[in-house]
Amino acid sequence: MTKALPFSSSPGAERYIVPGLQRGLQILRCFDRQRPQLGAPEIARELGIPRSTVFRLMQTLEYMGLLEKVDHSSEYRLGIGVLSLGFEYLASIEVTELARPILDRLRDETGFSSHLAIRDGQDVVFVVKAAAKAAFASSVTIGTRLPAHATILGRVMLADLTDEELRNVYTSEELPRYSEQTPETVSALRTILDGDAERGYAVSAAYFEHGIGSIAAPVRDGSGRIIAAINVIFQDGKVDGETYIDRVMQAASDLSRQLNYHPADGKQERRSA
Repeated sequence: MTKALPFSSSPGAERYIVPGLQRGLQILRCFDRQRPQLGAPEIARELGIPRSTVFRLMQTLEYMGLLEKVDHSSEYRLGIGVLSLGFEYLASIEVTELARPILDRLRDETGFSSHLAIRDGQDVVFVVKAAAKAAFASSVTIGTRLPAHATILGRVMLADLTDEELRNVYTSEELPRYSEQTPETVSALRTILDGDAERGYAVSAAYFEHGIGSIAAPVRDGSGRIIAAINVIFQDGKVDGETYIDRVMQAASDLSRQLNYHPADGKQERRSA
């Protein structure tokens, strides 16, 4: 069965889809950090399309610099052209440029690495980072993807969704578990999200990774929707994270204001279901 791309589209857009282009993009999305190298037979089986078709598409993607052949192998990996597209995308997002000085200030005020992330389906993607100069610093790099339901950055962005929207993101009730704190079902996740929405931020100790604490707050645009999230990370057990909640929330609020968000009552707003 062909894997669908996890992007929304305007009504009726399916009529204008170009199958060859769609398949080429699906091939690119087969590669990830767990599977950095793949061959045509494996991709053909996964996508359910003929091996000869996959081979021709991969040859085209190689010609365009989006794939490259692994030396002494029949397998391919993502090419530098994909990275170039990613950087061009990041450079085109207004929020990334507006966030840089705010994250630098937050890093300097707290001494912790600070990040801006956006949500892509079930993942959060790190798009801006201000690295701390201390010995304990974030190992996250730009472009890193983490599961949204298992990270507090993801939680503050998912908290804006209605029940129906959340079910569209997670079509199965069961959720993968990454730590003892990870919710195992969408229903359990909804309960956590309601608490995050009420507070207007999320704070955790070892929620995703042992020894790492984090504080995250949502960033909203002029429509009031959450479009990103800001966080800082610190060494769990060595730092009282509660002390820095106001600073993280202020950074998120400052960025939201620059994106023309003006809450009527001065509080974070959540859409009703």
